[in-house]
Amino acid sequence: MIISSRKNPAVMQFRELNKERKSRDSLGLFNIEGVRLCREAVRNGVGIVSALVTASAAEKYPDAYRELCEVCTPELITDDIGSYISDTKSPQGMFITAKKLDNSAKMCTIECGRLILLDGLQDSGNIGTIIRTCDALGIGGAALSPDCADIYSPKVVRGAMGSLFRLPITVTPLPGFIAGLQADGYTVYAAVLNKEAASIDEVRFPDKCAVVIGNEGNGVSQEVIKAAGKSIYIPIENAESLNAAIAAAILCNEMRKSGLYK
Repeated sequence: MIISSRKNPAVMQFRELNKERKSRDSLGLFNIEGVRLCREAVRNGVGIVSALVTASAAEKYPDAYRELCEVCTPELITDDIGSYISDTKSPQGMFITAKKLDNSAKMCTIECGRLILLDGLQDSGNIGTIIRTCDALGIGGAALSPDCADIYSPKVVRGAMGSLFRLPITVTPLPGFIAGLQADGYTVYAAVLNKEAASIDEVRFPDKCAVVIGNEGNGVSQEVIKAAGKSIYIPIENAESLNAAIAAAILCNEMRKSGLYK
């Protein structure tokens, strides 16, 4: 049977999870869309609850569909329903609903490494890109303040390109989290727009370190700057500031390079 009704419970739930953070929070579920991301979810052992696949996608992407069938029983839907539930303009017809990830538990197992902390970031695209960058450059994990945009929003999930399924991530008040890191021997830096801070050109990041990236408009909060105790800045020439995701990429790479010089 192929689902063609917009009032089907699975269809209605998928739409609701796409739109409402409160629904994702209350149900502990989030959505994954697209052939590549669905395959990444399967291969990374994400807890898949249900899957919806258009009949045309099952035919067009047989390998991905077969992989999905090995871990769950997808329900077939019409192309019209696929377009209705999609969060993209050109849906590929493959949709998963999954349990939220247990990344906080992974964070607790990190004994050393380099971390990125996000303080009040609101742009979902920035957060997704930062998660992907951290994964690509060998950053050990990320911590987000509770007022950051939801890491399970469709835009973050897409922007992270599968890295969300791998990178240890926790959402927690940063001052207390920073204090715990420092007690464990971490050096924590707040990235600021202040030339009185240490330039990244002069900093050699230790093995156990973390850098805080601040809100797109207001930067790192004073409370978090105080908790970090150290501040750094990225020298720039003419522009007033850098996009948060770009700044994070530069800092991630500087941390990575410091590790090469040991």
